[in-house]
Amino acid sequence: MTAAPASEDHESVPRTAPPFVYDPSAPGFQDEIWDIYRTLRDEHPVYRDGAGSYVLSRFDDVWEAVHDWRTFSSVVAEADTLLPQMIFMDPPRHTALRGLVSRAFTPARVAELEPFVRARARRLLDDLARSGGGDAQELYAAQVPSAVIAELIGVPAENVAEFQSWTASFLEITSSDDYAAAAAHIYGLFSRLLAERRRVGAGDLMTALLDAEVDGQRLTEEELLGFCLLLILAGNDTTSSLIGSGIVRLAQDAEQRQQLRHHPELWAGAVEELNRLESPTQVLSRSATRDVAVHDVIIPAGSRVMLVWGAANHDEREFPDPERLDIRRTITRHLAFSHGIHFCLGANLARLEARVALQEWVDRFPEYVLDGAPVRASSIWARAFRHVPVRVSP
Repeated sequence: MTAAPASEDHESVPRTAPPFVYDPSAPGFQDEIWDIYRTLRDEHPVYRDGAGSYVLSRFDDVWEAVHDWRTFSSVVAEADTLLPQMIFMDPPRHTALRGLVSRAFTPARVAELEPFVRARARRLLDDLARSGGGDAQELYAAQVPSAVIAELIGVPAENVAEFQSWTASFLEITSSDDYAAAAAHIYGLFSRLLAERRRVGAGDLMTALLDAEVDGQRLTEEELLGFCLLLILAGNDTTSSLIGSGIVRLAQDAEQRQQLRHHPELWAGAVEELNRLESPTQVLSRSATRDVAVHDVIIPAGSRVMLVWGAANHDEREFPDPERLDIRRTITRHLAFSHGIHFCLGANLARLEARVALQEWVDRFPEYVLDGAPVRASSIWARAFRHVPVRVSP
C-alpha cells in the first residue's frame, strides 16, 4: 500500500482555533488588551472565567451594574484580606463613611492645592532638564501625586518615599492573595502615625478622621487604617499611572501635543480622554446578591462578577474609534472613575494633578521623545507603566 502524501494527510486533519481565554494575569495580556476586550464585548458579553467569575465588558452592561448596588454588591472576597474600606461596603455604612471623607475633597479644597501641585511639578522638571531625561514614570509621574496625597493626609516628608515604594507594589499584583502582604507595611507605618496624631493633632486628614464621629461613634482603629490605606493607594497609584500614560501617549502624537501647547483650554477634555483611553483601574469586582439575567445568561446569587472598566471605556457602541486618542472628543460619560455611589471621591483631585502635571510637562519639554520602549507593569487590575524612558531638551 502506498502512503498518502504528507501534505494530503496534513490537510485531512481539521484545524480548530484555540478557545478564547480572558486572563489578565497571563503574560502578554497588556500587549493584546484591546483585541481581548473587543472579543469579550462582541462574542462573550457575559464571560465565565476559569475561576467561575462572571465578566461584564460592554459599556451599557457595566454602567447598569454599577448603578444597581442592591444586585451587584461591593462586599467581595477582598474585604476579607484587607481592613475595612469604603470600596468594599454597601449603604448605609458606605454612605455614612463617604460623607465623612468627602469633606476633604470639596472643589474649594482641591482648588487650593493647585499651586502646590504646580510648584512640585516644576521642581521635578528642573531636575529632569539638568539630566537631559530619565525615567519619567519614576522621576515625575509617580512623584507629583505622592507629594500631594501625603500633604493632604499628613504623611511626613521623610516617610513619603517608603509609602510610594509600598503602594507601587500594588500595581504588580497578579493574584488576589497578594493584597494582604502588600498592605502590611502600610498599616504598620500608619498605625504609628495615627498614634502620634492622638498625642499631637494637626490640620490634616488623619487628624480629621481621628476626631470624626459616624452615627455618634468614633472610627475604630481598623476603620482608620483601612481609610488611610485606601486614600494613599488611590492618591498614589492611579494618578501616577494616568500621568505616565499621558506622557507616553502624547509622545506618540506630536500633532495633538502641539494643539495642547497652543490651546491650553483643551487640557481638561484631554485628561478625560486619556483617562478613558488608559483607565488606570481596569477592573473591580462585585458580588451578585440574587440571580440576575444579563444577555440571557443567568448569573447565580453569590457569584463573583468582574466589571471591566477598561473594556467598557473602549466599547464602540459608546465611543467611535475607541483606540484613537482624540483630545477634542466629546465625552458625556465614562467609567474610569466608576460611577454611582462608588464614584471616585478623589476624581477632581486626580483631574487637577493630571492636568497640571501634563501641561507643565508639555510646556517645558514640547519636543521630548521616548528614549526606548516603555515597560508595562504586569497587573490583574491596573493599566500602568513601570518605566517610561525619555530624552528632553532644557
